[in-house]
Amino acid sequence: MASLNSSAVVCVICLEKPKYRCPACRVPYCSVGCFRKHKGESAALRSLLLLFSPHLRQLMVSLNQGDKAKLMRVYMQEPLFVEFADCCLWIVEPSQDKDS
Repeated sequence: MASLNSSAVVCVICLEKPKYRCPACRVPYCSVGCFRKHKGESAALRSLLLLFSPHLRQLMVSLNQGDKAKLMRVYMQEPLFVEFADCCLWIVEPSQDKDS
């Protein structure tokens, strides 16, 4: 990852110039508020993720090793995988109604 002095590096939450890195995952952030939001998002994803669901873990391993386009069509019929995908999408692009 580029140093924090690089102009290409931005805060993972607000896209401003970062001053810090997350001690757990090393992503850049600019303020305590952004760090707290990042930490909350990470916790939401972690609560759903692989450590707690052997079935989801196996789906992800299969997806990583197989025909991704074909498997995505199949896996999007799995409620647990859809919940995982929704959580990932919410982290990448939070909807307005969840922020209010």
